[in-house]
This record gives sequence, C-alpha cells and structure tokens, in this order.
Amino acid sequence: MNSFFWRQLRKIVFTFDAEKVHHFFYEILAFLGRSTVGRFVLRVISGTEKDRENPRHPLVCSVNGMLFRNPIGLAAGFDKDGRLLPALAHLGFGFAEIGTVTPCAQPGNSKPRLFRDVERFSLFNRMGFNSPGALIVSENVRWARKKGKLPENFRIGINIGKNKDTSAEDAAKDYRLAVTPFAGLADYIVVNVSSPNTPGLRALQTSDAIVKIVNAVRLEVEKWECRPSIYLKLAPELDELSLEDLLRCEKDMGIDGWVLNNTLGGYWKGGRGGWSGGVLGNLPRERLEKVRARSRLPIISVGGILEPREVEARLESGANLVQVYTGWIYFGPRWVRHLLKSVRKS
Repeated sequence: MNSFFWRQLRKIVFTFDAEKVHHFFYEILAFLGRSTVGRFVLRVISGTEKDRENPRHPLVCSVNGMLFRNPIGLAAGFDKDGRLLPALAHLGFGFAEIGTVTPCAQPGNSKPRLFRDVERFSLFNRMGFNSPGALIVSENVRWARKKGKLPENFRIGINIGKNKDTSAEDAAKDYRLAVTPFAGLADYIVVNVSSPNTPGLRALQTSDAIVKIVNAVRLEVEKWECRPSIYLKLAPELDELSLEDLLRCEKDMGIDGWVLNNTLGGYWKGGRGGWSGGVLGNLPRERLEKVRARSRLPIISVGGILEPREVEARLESGANLVQVYTGWIYFGPRWVRHLLKSVRKS
C-alpha cells in the first residue's frame, strides 16, 4: 500500500468517527494476523516482506539484557486487548505495548471519546482505560505467544493501571492484580500513573505512591521464572519539582526504566483528555533530555514522532527505544519501514 493510495484512503476513512474506524481496522488486522496467508499479506502491504527476504542492516538492540528486534515499537493505547500482536509483529514493529490493562473489565468513558486534529497531525482521546480485564488480555497474549508466529526478538510490553472506582489508597493492589495473569507472557511491565483520562490517577505520580505500587508489582513478578523489567510512565507536563523528586528517588522506587511520556493533558471537544502527535512539539524530546541527564536507566521515548529525523534525534538524545502511534495512523502501514530505513542509514 503506497503512500499515495494511503492518502486517498485516509481522506475517505477520516470522514467517519475515529473510534469506529479504529475498531474497523482493528478487526481486519486481528483477522489477518491469525493465519499464515494473512501475515504474508501484512508483510506485503507494509513492505517488510522485502526485508524478510533480504534482512540486511540488522537493527537488533539490547535493553536491560534483553534483545529487541528493532528499536521502534507501538505505544500503548492502540491494542488494548492484545489481539493484534501477530499482525503488529509482521508490520515492522520491534515490540508492542499492550493496554492499558486494568484488573477488572471496565467500559471506559462515554462516547465520543476519540478525535482527530488533522491540521496538526494529532489525536485527542478521553478513552478512560477501557479494558476487557487482565485475564482476557492475558489469554490473547498467550495465544499470540503459542500460535501467532511472532518473529525472533519481537517483545511484548504490558501497560497496567487501576480501575476507575479503585481509590488511591488501594491502587497498589490493583496494579498487582493487573499484572498477575501475565506470568511468562510479558517481556516488560509499564506502571501507568499518568493517563489524564482516569480521575485522580496523576495524583499517584509521587515517589511515596510509586514505591508502594512498584513494590506490589515486584512482589508478584519475583515469583515468575523470568522476571520482566518494570518501567514507569510519566505525564509530559509533570512539574519540575515533582520530576526532580522522582529522579532523586529513582533507586528507592525500584524501577528498571522510564517511559517518557504519556499523552498531554488538555481540554477539547467538550471534555478533558490527552493529546498525542504533532501538538506535543518538542516537549517529549526535552523531557527525554532532562531525564537522561540524571538517569542511567533505559528510556523508552514516545510522543510527537512524525518523521524519521525525530526518531534519530530521540536515539541520539539518549533514548534506548522509541514508540509511535499517531504518526502510524496518519502516514499508513509503510511508515514504520520508512522510519527503520532511516535508522539503518544513520
């Protein structure tokens, strides 16, 4: 699917409700990912079949002692159910982050809750952690592990959060419950305390609260045969004093890395939500540089990546891995390969 065809298709699909379009393509990708023929079709559409035939310039990288197929992953929020992993692995991604996963199923916020800002190549969402629940998501991931024909070194991250009705005092229990079904399935875990779409969640971005949450998660994953790394995902607009406190308490919190950043909180279309894409400007890179100056832990940089030179800039600024989402929506299925070609040349 070349860029011209995608631009024409995008003009049509962008006339429909954003969430309905998301579900439409989600089901197509899930269907194609379940069969050998379907996965071949995905490789042809994305252009990665050529790379499979002639795998020059390998981009395998090591983070926290684990090899990643390549440094470009899909950010959390696109595949909340874990049903797209076989498809994503054959569309060029080096890893994918599933979720956010909550311990119990919940519908999320009322619709409409996903919007496009085409002029700024941005998305605005107030999804609210809609999730089928940790048990169902874990079964989908288990199927992908066993029958999804995932390429070597394709990694799976699980992004976890608390249920909407769970109090801040009980949050740690929710995070532990959310991670429990993923023993032997998750390559890394992301503690999400930074979504703007769950009331009170961002109040957990303090060292005291995070210590309790990470300790609860660690108590669970230490039972597993292979313990995954635990990353902390922050909001891009976290104030300087709070960020300094977290950096100062990095060792006490017990995390293995950072995910920088979540969506940018704001108001649009009659409600509060989070921005992704071009509207973030240089903020994600500036936050990456600030944290890298103080921390030696691995960093996954996400947000506002719309062109190859930004991937290069993030890696040069100290990111170990990068994640994309909004750019993939706007630029189509061959865009990831386009980004990877640029990384190969650098």
